[in-house]
Amino acid sequence: MPAVYSTVAAASAARRRPDQPPKKSAPLTADQQKEKREARSEKQGRMDEQVRKWMEDTNETAEKMAAEFDVKPRYILDIFFQGGTHMINHQEVVNPYNAFKSFKAAEIREEGGSKDAAELHADHFEEYRLLTDKDKKKHCTDFEKVRKRNFSLHRDTPHGKIQDVSNIVHNMKMLMFGLSQRVGIEGFFCIVRNNVEFRIEPEWYFTSKELENYMEIVTRKRWVTGEVGMKFEVFAIAGCNPVNMLRNAKQKIDFMKGEMRAILAKGLADVSKVPGARLAWTWFEEDIVQRYGVVLEGWTAGAKIMDPSKLSSSLTVIRTLLDAVKAGQCGFRKLGPMEAALRRKTWDADVAAGNEVAKHRASRSDAGVPRKRARDEEEDNENDPLLPDDTTPPTTTGQARARWTE
Repeated sequence: MPAVYSTVAAASAARRRPDQPPKKSAPLTADQQKEKREARSEKQGRMDEQVRKWMEDTNETAEKMAAEFDVKPRYILDIFFQGGTHMINHQEVVNPYNAFKSFKAAEIREEGGSKDAAELHADHFEEYRLLTDKDKKKHCTDFEKVRKRNFSLHRDTPHGKIQDVSNIVHNMKMLMFGLSQRVGIEGFFCIVRNNVEFRIEPEWYFTSKELENYMEIVTRKRWVTGEVGMKFEVFAIAGCNPVNMLRNAKQKIDFMKGEMRAILAKGLADVSKVPGARLAWTWFEEDIVQRYGVVLEGWTAGAKIMDPSKLSSSLTVIRTLLDAVKAGQCGFRKLGPMEAALRRKTWDADVAAGNEVAKHRASRSDAGVPRKRARDEEEDNENDPLLPDDTTPPTTTGQARARWTE
């Protein structure tokens, strides 16, 4: 059996027989082992020294940035090492010690005093240690009640909304950048407003400039980041509804009719379990109901079911039907065996009585008239000198060949 190599280097390497045991390296002498240990130790020492120097420089940089931006050095180090992941951590479970400090701080405020977290820990930690498990649990329960009671959802001012968006965008950028550095991902996001209560420009972020440049290549130079952002914003302000983007009633009606056909076609495929089931509106009863064993219920646009493109041009009628289709009030339902048989029997009776018209194939306009190929073959047979006069010429070339071969 030929050997299989996964790389070019493996194919070019020296090969051995499968039954040949691998050669063992000669054991190292004591001096050689000592030399290797010293080399490893020296290498590890140089590495540790460089890591120590890097840590000193990093801590020094964090201290300078913390002083400049009035934050704690730990905040800067979290950004360095975690890429902002601490921002997505949210503590749902109440910590007994935090609950104790909260109530203790409230007591001190009622007495007219004030203490920060460090002072509370220094002055009252021993008091917390003397609490029983039952007392700690009660503190957690009471703190949870206070937190729920004090929860309020306020409506920001336009300036507050802009500030909130700016903070969230900053955090998202930090998270994506950190994820890109730690895991190795590429991506982008775009944030636009969906109302006119405040004013912000569409905010884009790409993890790399090359990714933004690639968008122009993949869209064949039709990508302009600023223009795409403005279109996103207009679409969002319009309620993310394509109908609201259309200019006149006819465009809206045509769009809604197309959307309706697409939803009904998907519903037919899902109910009938036939992928790609096609909506044939002309002979709806035979091509849809009888063929797939389904029935369309909840039709609101008149008594007769027809192609949506042929429906009334009334925007109210179309919108009512589309709303019913989207809500599932109008759609296909699978018929049971007995129900399908009864439906077929009723249909055949209506066709026999002349109340319904069954599907039929229209006759050709030249029915009964020989086609051009048949006429040409007859003329060739009449002019053939090898054909006896008293013999009727065959109608096809294949029949003539078979007969004269015999």
